[in-house]
Amino acid sequence: MMEAPVLFSCTDRFEERDFVFLTSVIVEQTAEVAFRRFVADPEGLYLILDDERILRAVLESPALLNVSSALYFYVLVRHSLKRSSIDEIALAEYLGAVLAERVSVNPADALKGIPAGFVHTVDFLGMLDQVSGNTRYELLVAAGNQFLVLTGIFPDFIRQRAERHGAPCIAYYESFARSSYHQASDCAIARRCGTSEMFDTLTQVLPEARKSLNHVADSLLFLAS
Repeated sequence: MMEAPVLFSCTDRFEERDFVFLTSVIVEQTAEVAFRRFVADPEGLYLILDDERILRAVLESPALLNVSSALYFYVLVRHSLKRSSIDEIALAEYLGAVLAERVSVNPADALKGIPAGFVHTVDFLGMLDQVSGNTRYELLVAAGNQFLVLTGIFPDFIRQRAERHGAPCIAYYESFARSSYHQASDCAIARRCGTSEMFDTLTQVLPEARKSLNHVADSLLFLAS
């Protein structure tokens, strides 16, 4: 099992309210001290987050949740990926962190920069022709993230653009995201910071990962409200 690169970790961003929530779902108040020691270990925390009771608590009372976006998206992404037989924790950490940064769970501000950001692959291609090194790596990752989130969380937006304006379909943007991650995995900085394996795995399972995000979208607060 791959270890999640710290740079893209959701669990490293958990707040005190997240651990209060986990405790309230899993244990009695009298066992809180022992539980806190257990989840202080990453392996213990991952085990708890895989518990179906946590997923049910997130899904059944979304309006009452008092958790960070990092926990919220990690739980939804992790369990959805597992249903698609994608068990790499690093992918759940990474995709959850991307969604926590790019997608709001506030119905009044659901889109944040999506899809208001780049929606044309030519925009990225034009910039990629002019950069190299770390900047190229960062741009490749940004391109992969942008189009994976668009196709995974906002597929209807892509379909409407295709139907009304003759824009490319989901398969095209999925392929572009896949190519971007593949190129990013080959960059020297990816090997140095430990993301090469994770991006290589994401390249291989991207179609299934995108479909898992489609499932996640069905559970989001702003889509359910």
